[in-house]
Amino acid sequence: MGRMAEFECTTWPERHEGNRPKTNQKSRMQTGRQRVVVWGAGGHGKVVVDALLAAAEYDVIGIVDDDPGKTGAMILGVRVLDFSDGLAELVRRTEFDCMIVGIGDNYIRAEKFQEFLDLGVKPVTVVHPAAHVSRFAKLGQGVVVMAGAVINPGTVVEDNAVVNTSASVDHDNRLEYSCHVLPNATLAGGVRIGEYAYVGSGAVVIPNVTVHKYSYLGAGAVAIKDVPEGVVSAGNPAAQIRLQEKRPNQQKWTQCLSKR
Repeated sequence: MGRMAEFECTTWPERHEGNRPKTNQKSRMQTGRQRVVVWGAGGHGKVVVDALLAAAEYDVIGIVDDDPGKTGAMILGVRVLDFSDGLAELVRRTEFDCMIVGIGDNYIRAEKFQEFLDLGVKPVTVVHPAAHVSRFAKLGQGVVVMAGAVINPGTVVEDNAVVNTSASVDHDNRLEYSCHVLPNATLAGGVRIGEYAYVGSGAVVIPNVTVHKYSYLGAGAVAIKDVPEGVVSAGNPAAQIRLQEKRPNQQKWTQCLSKR
């Protein structure tokens, strides 16, 4: 079973038009747009902010980051907020409707995603207007689809996953929780990408192949057979070169599972 947190996975037009998380009604009435906070002031966060601004239906009211040295910096005209008193205090004092995590690392992104959920902050799903998502695709919460990406019918993208710039995700794929398809990667039909797995830039996965959870398919690799769990594979055809030993923080992961 895939995980979609406690949220229902809907087709993209249903979510986009009328099935958004509950929001601050006062702020929505004043601007007509959702007020969003982005976690992550690095390069990936910058591209997420750009997607939000391009969509023209969000007010990005701030960015938060673990690096206190970035506090006060401006990224694409958006200020990095001070949250030295903790995320809970920031949520209490700052009026915003929803959040998105702009961190490329799958494991850290999942931790921050869960921290927001624990505080009752709803994730927003962001699709750059220059992306194409079929009306017959399904997107979970907190998903980011970057400019130039294509997601074709029958595909399901679970919570907190990333489909990066100009990636091609063909029909009937399943992208599981907190996975990441990097720029210019190509997934043919019937592909499955496991939890926390990466498909590197320019990599190709042929039809009906699975990249199992915790694995990393390297940049430019061509997967013509399943990639086992927890390995790094590279080359054409892709072959295992070493183990990938990183795993989710077990304490936080147990807390996450208890809420699903």
